[in-house]
Amino acid sequence: MSGGGEGQEPLAGRQDSRVPEFLFRLLGPVELEAGAGRVAFRGKQAALLTALLLQADRVISTQRLAEAVWDQTLPRNPDSRVRMLISEVRRACAALGADVIGTQRPGYTLRLGDGRLDLACFQSQVSLAREAMAGGRCEEALVHYDEALGWWQGPPLGGISGSFAEAQAEWLDGLRLDALEERQSVLLELGRDTEVVAEARALAAEAPLRERLHGQLMEALHHGGRRGEALEVYRQFRARLVEELGLEPTDRLQQMQRQILRSDPAPPRQQDEPAPQTFLPVPGQLPAAPAAFTNRSGELRELDLHLACGAGNVGVAVISGPGGIGKTWLALHWAHTRRDRYPDGQLYVNLRGFDNAEEQLSPSAVLRHFLTALGVPPTVIPADQEARAALYRSVLAERRLLVVLDNAADSAQVTPLIPGRPGCTVLVTSRNRLVSLHATHSARLLEVGAFSDEEAHRMLSHHVGPQTLADDPASTAALLEHSGGLPLALGVLAARASAQPAFPLAVLAQELRDPATRLDALQTDDLGAGLRAVFASSYAALDARAARLFLLLGTAPGPDIGVPGAAALAGLPNAETRALLSMLETANLVRQLSPGRYWMHDLVRLYAAERAAAGLPPETRDQALVRLVETYTAMTRAADRVLSPYRPVIAVPQAAADVPAFEDAAAALGWFEAELPCLLAAQPLALELGLNVAAWHLAWGMNTFLLRRFHTRERLAAWRLALTAAERLDDPHTTAVVLWHTGYAYATRGRIDEAVESLERALELFEQAGDRPLLAQVHHTMGWMWSVRGQPRRGLGHAECALRLQRAAGDPIWEASALGAVGWIRLQLGEHEAARDACEQALTIFRRHRDRDGEAATLDSLGKLAFHRGDHERALEYYGQCLDLRKGTGNAFQSADTLVCLGDAHQALGEDTEARAAWRDALSLYDCQHRRADSERVRERLANA
Repeated sequence: MSGGGEGQEPLAGRQDSRVPEFLFRLLGPVELEAGAGRVAFRGKQAALLTALLLQADRVISTQRLAEAVWDQTLPRNPDSRVRMLISEVRRACAALGADVIGTQRPGYTLRLGDGRLDLACFQSQVSLAREAMAGGRCEEALVHYDEALGWWQGPPLGGISGSFAEAQAEWLDGLRLDALEERQSVLLELGRDTEVVAEARALAAEAPLRERLHGQLMEALHHGGRRGEALEVYRQFRARLVEELGLEPTDRLQQMQRQILRSDPAPPRQQDEPAPQTFLPVPGQLPAAPAAFTNRSGELRELDLHLACGAGNVGVAVISGPGGIGKTWLALHWAHTRRDRYPDGQLYVNLRGFDNAEEQLSPSAVLRHFLTALGVPPTVIPADQEARAALYRSVLAERRLLVVLDNAADSAQVTPLIPGRPGCTVLVTSRNRLVSLHATHSARLLEVGAFSDEEAHRMLSHHVGPQTLADDPASTAALLEHSGGLPLALGVLAARASAQPAFPLAVLAQELRDPATRLDALQTDDLGAGLRAVFASSYAALDARAARLFLLLGTAPGPDIGVPGAAALAGLPNAETRALLSMLETANLVRQLSPGRYWMHDLVRLYAAERAAAGLPPETRDQALVRLVETYTAMTRAADRVLSPYRPVIAVPQAAADVPAFEDAAAALGWFEAELPCLLAAQPLALELGLNVAAWHLAWGMNTFLLRRFHTRERLAAWRLALTAAERLDDPHTTAVVLWHTGYAYATRGRIDEAVESLERALELFEQAGDRPLLAQVHHTMGWMWSVRGQPRRGLGHAECALRLQRAAGDPIWEASALGAVGWIRLQLGEHEAARDACEQALTIFRRHRDRDGEAATLDSLGKLAFHRGDHERALEYYGQCLDLRKGTGNAFQSADTLVCLGDAHQALGEDTEARAAWRDALSLYDCQHRRADSERVRERLANA
């Protein structure tokens, strides 16, 4: 790379025989290394990349990425800021051949192959070392530990600050210390006491509370005949432990100290004949492993990373997700394929956390079951749960077992079943998130999401055969789309297809396409095993208020919903609604895609709608939807007033819920970005409910945003629906306003005949009403339309008519807008002096009235005028001022266009470095805005620069 953006530092290339085509590094500075060189990431870019790498091959929501980058102090519009960072990191990675970051709802994923992350390479070597140690091959183990530790280049995650980075760095450094301690054990076995003493003293200074490390130092000193020093190590360690943590050393370390005090000889490192041992049962309670398990490589890798069974580690992980997502399959697959790590056995129980309350297993009952399996005679098992838990912890104190707790209801059901000492691993599955286990037991919380289309296709292919899917791609696509990536749904479809191989996939596909039969198609012969039963058990666990909100969410338009919208549905204050949404999120019935926005899986939504139709009175449903539409209408207008404060004011219905204010244009734009699909879906719903005023007001409120973002298709659809509403209202003035905007929308789509028809009808109605200001607006629109369609002279006539009418109306802002239109069209006609005169008049008025949008548009025209006249210095000045204004108003869409012009001006002045910088910034914005044609145009400029 010849250069790096903010947060990146290009470094010289380095050859390393271990490095594949590219390698990400976290065990030191955050870097990407490839044959072409190396780039170091810093700050926010490094935090974002770290979050993606630590959960590689898994989808990470935009919200979680934002929290990783900014902790809890999120910026305004975090989604937009994350998209910008993703674009920067993606571009830096792609420059070194690592095009690995993909977009996948509800966020992003980093596709990482084997051997492309130093952390994974480190863990792989540690695993090989442990296997060698278990087989008594100490020299081989030492080689692997040295290879593992060779991957470290300094403190982990160098160059990142914040609580996320600090927590991850602490965890990573713990892995390093574990490996160093295990390496010390190998050296002790090999009799290399002098090395142990030297290295352990240095490590003890770095980690003064690591007991195993101090025990190794004591043992090495004792073996070397340095009894007094060994006892002094114990004395200092105990004093530190008591003072800082209020704890005594473990029994093992105390026993070692007593042994040294008695001057007992150091224990031999090997025994020719092992002492006889009492027989202890080795339970093997895991159910059968899932057949043809596919996908989840990222989740399996994360479990491996966080449940590494090294001495000194306590591993607890919670796999959470909605019913049917495949939590148990994942847990059992991991448990079966890693069971050799647990020589003392595996315990398993289905806690029945989402069965009927009386069928849920109590911790006391599970403890009795586990103690019996561990060889404790029933007659000595206490009756009291706390006593049972203490006995359970004692029995497991010196053993290495895997404990799988499936289908837990809450943390209280799990906590008594967690062993008290290192050596065991606990794997929990639950539909609830069990966040408190992270606080109390440092549990790793692993949220499992739906399969991508590729993963879903792979699963179906495993079960029904690739040829069956290839023979009917249309039906296969329908199966993938309507199963929503839910493993249980895919499993049901695979079972039905396999049971009736003579039936074409089209039969299943047709059932899935119809929402009325979709859940029926995903039902099995066992009524308790289908999707409805799974969803019903989660629904039954909700309290009454959360259950009511769940049903109402199933009726809401759009793919997701914000807190104000949900509050309007529920008829509750925002704060109370937020608490109910949190309950639904904990139950994994909704997901928070970004702060304050909640999404429901399509099949869960379908179930909620089905239950709502059966369980909610029609008037309750309609009243909730009316409140929602009215709230959307009020919020749309409030956001639009911030974006375009000089538009005419229209009356809106009073909102049924709290309507937050928008601080600035950036906040309003961010709200529109998030809510647009819901607003577009609310418009036909408004017509269905007979809310005709709201239906056309929604189009009015969205108009400025849709124009700025050039969403021409959506804008035309909105105004056509508004026209239906206006015709129902039978109000000529409303009809004229809607016809004007409909004609404008047709024009931006290139449908000129329909545009002319609508605009001429609007002119006629405004002339009949004598409404000169709005008559001027229509002429203004027609002037723009003809100028961009290659008839600027015809357009000029309309623009000058608009100018005369606006001057007569006495509205300076709209007069300036018309002047700007006249100037723009005269520029097209080559009438540069007249164009400049009109634009300068417009600029003076806009500045006088502080209309930043109008000022920016006029500066853009003046910049183009100066560029065409060859005055590139002046063009640069105008474009710079325009860009500052557009950034200030949050107008990222038009900022990208201005950056291209700015780059052109720099290039014309021979300032190639500045030109490339401006074009790169424009490209970043275009990529974020998915403007492919514009992106390609800028890439050509960069390639030819």
